[in-house]
Amino acid sequence: MTARRGLLACALVLLAASDAAAQQVKAHMEACTEWGRAGSAFGTHNSCDRPVSILFMALGGDQHVVERNVPPGAWFGPDAATDLSGGWMFTACPAGYAPNIRFAVENKTAILNSLYNCLPARPDV
Repeated sequence: MTARRGLLACALVLLAASDAAAQQVKAHMEACTEWGRAGSAFGTHNSCDRPVSILFMALGGDQHVVERNVPPGAWFGPDAATDLSGGWMFTACPAGYAPNIRFAVENKTAILNSLYNCLPARPDV
């Protein structure tokens, strides 16, 4: 009987831990962004009421990643000198979260098709 209670307790702890981990996953916030031009500048503004963490990469050139937390109503745009002729990609997560797939060219199909969720960002990454 004691062994059975111990197994039940372990199962409940594992269930609670997996439930807590699952609750930390958040949907991306791409709906908060509408990309376009403001005068001669290209970018987006955060139309939601909470900060958005944006990762951005021009697919031509050096493929440098720009990461920025964008407050509500604020503008985000790459450097004016950024070459966008090869295309570009971005992710948008709640501030403090990051995409659940690596933000890299090899994942561009999934990223361009918005096939990612957001996980709590690790402070050491």
